[in-house]
Amino acid sequence: MTLRNTSSVTCVLGGYPGLLLIGAGGVALPTTVVRKGSYSFTGQDPVLVTLAAGQSGHINIGYSDVPHGNETTCPTASALQVIPPNATDHLTVMMNLSPCDGGTIVTSPVLPGVGGT
Repeated sequence: MTLRNTSSVTCVLGGYPGLLLIGAGGVALPTTVVRKGSYSFTGQDPVLVTLAAGQSGHINIGYSDVPHGNETTCPTASALQVIPPNATDHLTVMMNLSPCDGGTIVTSPVLPGVGGT
């Protein structure tokens, strides 16, 4: 997921984002955020990422959509709230995802440059 600085001033991000699954009607869903790598991306240590106006950094996120333990289905989210490191505001990204294992999402720290979509 790409994070772009849309302000006119430089910002510095370092560490991991906060994430929250949002279901139908804007209801928060149970979300467990794991800070590391996963089967879909290699774990990396946090670094300070300096973004001038218009520059981008990125985070990697991954999850399993295979029911785990006693689960027979997984929660379906229609959006993901992303809270940049050391921030209190959040961004809401409209996307459909169904992370199993109690809504577990694995995230990387903020990384320099553009990653995925």
